[in-house]
Amino acid sequence: MVQIKLFKDKTPYMEKFESTVNEFLKENEDKIIVRDIKYTSEKPNPNNSAWDSWTVMIIYDLKPE
Repeated sequence: MVQIKLFKDKTPYMEKFESTVNEFLKENEDKIIVRDIKYTSEKPNPNNSAWDSWTVMIIYDLKPE
């Protein structure tokens, strides 16, 4: 059965957000098969080069036991 996991954060520190997502993947590497990863990001205003709002959706199946 296909399932999803959503992550959302409002931070200019992309690396911190990546670590959160990667930690989920690492903790579940023996339990899930990742089918796809989708993401979006938004800048708070056009004059700022830092991305501020992040959303990630991991689409996965549970591994058979």
